[in-house]
Amino acid sequence: MRSTHRPGRYPTTRGTDGDAGPVGIPIRPGTPLPPGTVFPRPDRPDAMAAQASPSGPIRPSSAVPVRRTDAAGHTPRHRSSPARTTRTTRTTRTTRTTRTTRTTRTTRTTLAIPLPRRLLSVAALTAATLTMSGTAGVAQGATPSPLWPRGVDVASWQHPGGGPIDWLAARGSGLSFAIIKATEGTNYTNPFFVADRAAATQAGLVVGAYHYARPTQSLSTAVEQARHFIAVTGLTRTAGHLAPVLDLEDTGGLDPRALAAWTRAFLEEVESETGRIPIIYTYRSFWTGKMADTHDFVKYPFWFAIYNDQATPGWLPGGWSTWALWQYTSGGAVPGIAGNVDTNVLCCTSSALTAQADGTHSEIEKWYAAAGPTQANLGAPVGVENPAGGGGRWQQYGNGLAFWSVATGVHALYGPISTKYLGAGGSNSFLRRPVSDIEIAGAPGAQQARFQGGWIYWHPATGAHEVHGRILQTYLTLGGSTSSLGLPTTDEYSVPGGRESTFQHGRLHWDATTNKITTLPPLG
Repeated sequence: MRSTHRPGRYPTTRGTDGDAGPVGIPIRPGTPLPPGTVFPRPDRPDAMAAQASPSGPIRPSSAVPVRRTDAAGHTPRHRSSPARTTRTTRTTRTTRTTRTTRTTRTTRTTLAIPLPRRLLSVAALTAATLTMSGTAGVAQGATPSPLWPRGVDVASWQHPGGGPIDWLAARGSGLSFAIIKATEGTNYTNPFFVADRAAATQAGLVVGAYHYARPTQSLSTAVEQARHFIAVTGLTRTAGHLAPVLDLEDTGGLDPRALAAWTRAFLEEVESETGRIPIIYTYRSFWTGKMADTHDFVKYPFWFAIYNDQATPGWLPGGWSTWALWQYTSGGAVPGIAGNVDTNVLCCTSSALTAQADGTHSEIEKWYAAAGPTQANLGAPVGVENPAGGGGRWQQYGNGLAFWSVATGVHALYGPISTKYLGAGGSNSFLRRPVSDIEIAGAPGAQQARFQGGWIYWHPATGAHEVHGRILQTYLTLGGSTSSLGLPTTDEYSVPGGRESTFQHGRLHWDATTNKITTLPPLG
């Protein structure tokens, strides 16, 4: 997904933000360690170790990405950093540059990176990146379970000279899925995306798409990039398509709070448009440093990049308790794909892969299938699900409707309250989106529904009426439908100098000059 990453606790190449990437120092398996050597990480409790190996939690170190750019200057791999100038020393295959040849793990016998000024022992370096085996004091190399579905992520880099990928050969090697770079920023589209996705699908692979994020100070660019991504990939609302992926490894100069806000805006726009919860791809040091290790994104499936020569990825940042995908090397060799390629596993069965790749059911559809008595009140679906005004999606039913948004979840309306809501303009109105289902109100025999911008009450004797703004705040303070005012008998209406709502036993008047609410007797 990104540019090529290279093992190293201390970076041989830095990203544009100076961040370290997903690898650890390559110590040859079997290196002797002093007796009693342990692998502590005092700032991370053991409880945060996810998918621990049978011998205990794995605590690999952070890692360092080595970035590549394609011929057009775009980051070609899954996750790439901004294009670098061709005069810098880098570990790539590009010509006309000074290159450091790639040392494979099978032949590497010494540290592949320079040590820091403070001399560190082999034992200390090993302790930072490897876990102990059952025999204390020996560093052990390992790989992910062969039972876990394996896949690759590719970009234009895997098309040297414009040649195609042989996806049938790749599938025949045991691959189960392929995730393909679709877009970057607001303008770039991978010219091989459409053909790669079609060919990989035809070869029998589950497919996915990712967007390489280019954050900026303006939140509007998050929405623009999300829409560019969706315009290229479509809604992926079919079987065999993984959820959309955000490749996050560039800050764009934003501090953690601004970067989190940008990230949230992108993810929510994608989710609102597609009805699918996107996947986040990143690596540990980026999340802990550039995102301040925020725990606000745990609802999103986590694609973790860590090259640790272990059987599991180790402890997870950001409060994630599980990982959905693990990019465990950038040096994979796959028949049909030129050169090294990012290789991944999905946690942790073929049935889990099928479930992750099922885009046929939206949040509303999944909710409706489990709605129980509410399903009977709504009746059967009418037509297809559609985008809702103000964001989100909605579905009409024989006797009502269901709305969904990232901010509110799924809520159903039916009967007179749904009729009133649609008559007011639905989610395009001042009421905006529902934040509750139909509820039993405090007054006997009454119902209510709450919205982002107001409430609607209904009773057979009074009908359905909305209350909102300062009048609603005062009404609720007085006790709402259980107050001495009773239920509303009108919507809010204009009067000289302000607004009013009429109730069974009185009125509430809002003065536009003073912004105060006054309780008045009923008319007549």
